[in-house]
Amino acid sequence: MLGAPTVVTNDEEARMSDQAKQVVERYLAEVLAAGGGTDPAELISSEELLQRVARFRTAFPDLEVEIGPALAAGDLVAVHLVGRATHQGLFQGVPPTGRSWEAGCTAIYHVAGGRIADAWVNWDLLTLMEQLGAIERAQTVSA
Repeated sequence: MLGAPTVVTNDEEARMSDQAKQVVERYLAEVLAAGGGTDPAELISSEELLQRVARFRTAFPDLEVEIGPALAAGDLVAVHLVGRATHQGLFQGVPPTGRSWEAGCTAIYHVAGGRIADAWVNWDLLTLMEQLGAIERAQTVSA
């Protein structure tokens, strides 16, 4: 059986949303993007997420992110961004190619205790992997 629901006023929700958005914006600018210099553990509480970020940053150490629209509701933040980088480390089983790529990403972050506790991140991997030369897009057939 579920416990009693937590009642949150509109002011509290707005404050939570603003704080969550600030954490995500800091993460994108200071951890995910190259040259941020912030210790990832300062903004991420999940060990799995810390490892995922480390692998991504190793593959793309010069990553630049252009932050697009962001929406926040309580402790959840949804954001669209565009990433640009050079493939300099192993990524999805593909050894470094030295190729540059640009792809979109939509992500939802769960912020708890002032840090990102979980993330659902969806890069446009088809576009990214094509630009790395790892896959070729199938030819379209007209009807």
